[in-house]
Amino acid sequence: MAEEIFDIVDENGQPMGETVTRSQAHAEGIRHRTAHIWVVRENGDKTEVLLQKRAMNKDSFPGRYDTSSAGHIQAGDEPLESAVRELHSSISMTRR
Repeated sequence: MAEEIFDIVDENGQPMGETVTRSQAHAEGIRHRTAHIWVVRENGDKTEVLLQKRAMNKDSFPGRYDTSSAGHIQAGDEPLESAVRELHSSISMTRR
């Protein structure tokens, strides 16, 4: 499987026209974009925020709780399409 490629972004999250591999971005702290989806629901008189527990084989923060659904935005992708893709992926993982 080919390594993921991300757009390098400025401090405002705007792509700068350069890309970086996932491993290089994480190793060197290079800015790149991620999509996070927060699922919030009303349950009677309470508001609940649904979280996911990260898999133990993740390279960062394994076994920790995270946003409802999240993932990297691939080079050239838009945030909304990435968020939708990640949400579909999270849903399909919970149905296994």
